[in-house]
Amino acid sequence: MPRSLLFSLLLLATLPLQAREWTSSDGRKIQGDYVSATAADVTVKIAGRDTRIPLSRLSAADQAWVKEQAGKPAGAGKPIEGPFAPLFTGDWALSKFKDLPFALYGAKELDASKKYPLVLVLHGKSPNDENGKQVGGWTKSFTTEAHYAKNPCIIVAPLCYQPFGITGSGWSAKPGTEAVAMVKELMKSLPIDKDRVYCVGYSMGGFGTCHLINAEPRLFAAGVAVAGCTGPETADTFKKVPLWLFHAADDSNVKVDYSRALAEALKRDKECKYTEYPTGGHGIVGKVFEEEEMHAWLFAKGGTVKK
Repeated sequence: MPRSLLFSLLLLATLPLQAREWTSSDGRKIQGDYVSATAADVTVKIAGRDTRIPLSRLSAADQAWVKEQAGKPAGAGKPIEGPFAPLFTGDWALSKFKDLPFALYGAKELDASKKYPLVLVLHGKSPNDENGKQVGGWTKSFTTEAHYAKNPCIIVAPLCYQPFGITGSGWSAKPGTEAVAMVKELMKSLPIDKDRVYCVGYSMGGFGTCHLINAEPRLFAAGVAVAGCTGPETADTFKKVPLWLFHAADDSNVKVDYSRALAEALKRDKECKYTEYPTGGHGIVGKVFEEEEMHAWLFAKGGTVKK
């Protein structure tokens, strides 16, 4: 089945704003405009802000109403415009921001009248200097048909060009600064939900994820760091910006002690998580990004009504 058809079938209809009183499953009343819905949640504009609410937390009547809207024909979405519009091809498209090469993924069906999460993906240490090769298998986990239909988003994977990609300074140096500037530039012209900008990374990219979130905590809503992170002195940042750390106990490239120390400093924080695999070495990243729970956790951060 073509990706465009699957996207249309699984992503429920987006309709003009409709004022409505909503009832939560515990009886509370919420005033807000219906914006859009997916199979798992509904987006409601409350006090001018788009808020995602899981369907399971609404009354049976509201759930039925949302499903009814899904059966109505949707008008053509507003096309994405601006300098980055040509990159929305339904595949990875290559470009450059200042000195920073990057690959961007966005479905052609995305509607510029809506807002979408942005995922900044940071690769690990590598001698690669060819744009596009940084898009590895774990990066593509966000673009599988099942994941993308559930969480349509914009994914951007910059290349930590040389010499920074191999020296160890990596995302803590110029490429990291440019990556942040690039995200801010994308937000100016693309339909990005400013409350749902995420950063994920592996190895050097795990260190980079924590470094960039610590440097720009107001920019990011959450992060996932695999086999690399900053020290426990940065814990206060992640008490505000939730972080999920992953590491393997037998990692011989990056000692698990790094993640354990930060996890210990965050152990009383209910929003942060730490998963330690007993085995897997430094190559656990593929397993991590296959975790359905991880994807659900990440995309639920920012803009969703909290429990």
